[in-house]
This record gives sequence, C-alpha cells and structure tokens, in this order.
Amino acid sequence: MALIQTDGGSEFKDAFLARVTAYCDRHRVARPYKKNEQAYIESFNRTVRKECLGWRRYNATDLPSCQRAAEMFLERYHYHRPHLGLGLRTPLTKGA
Repeated sequence: MALIQTDGGSEFKDAFLARVTAYCDRHRVARPYKKNEQAYIESFNRTVRKECLGWRRYNATDLPSCQRAAEMFLERYHYHRPHLGLGLRTPLTKGA
C-alpha cells in the first residue's frame, strides 16, 4: 500500500507512528477542517463501525478477535464489497 491517511486523532500517535511505515510507503495526516479530506476518513470509520466492529467499547483482551474481524472486513471491503462511488465496483481486484 502506498499511502495511509489518518485524521489527527490520539489513536494515531506514538505506537501507531512507530509502526505505520511497515504497512505503507507514506503516512499522511488529513488537515483539520478540510471537509473533502475528513469526509473520506469519517465515512470509512462509520462503515467499519457499522459493518464490522459495532459501537461498543472493547477491552485489551478483545484485541485478537477484533484484529481478525477487521482483517476479514478489509478483505471483503477491498475485493468484494461494491462501492456506490465506484459505480458499484470494488476498489481492488485480486491479481490486478
């Protein structure tokens, strides 16, 4: 993955910043109050909550099951789930 874009939330500090380059070439923090940048992030966050994790709070002991659920969700989200903004196509196609 070439780029990961995040908002300026506290969950994207310290430990996240130390590891982000293992998953992408670049990390970009979206500028506050730029609705076009924040809208994509907030839309994705809402989708993850709605379709994967729900709205409850998790404990540290829930981390392994949350990671498995998130990985399965991302597989479906990128390769199988149609997106309205892409004309009901998927963002990625395996092998492409």
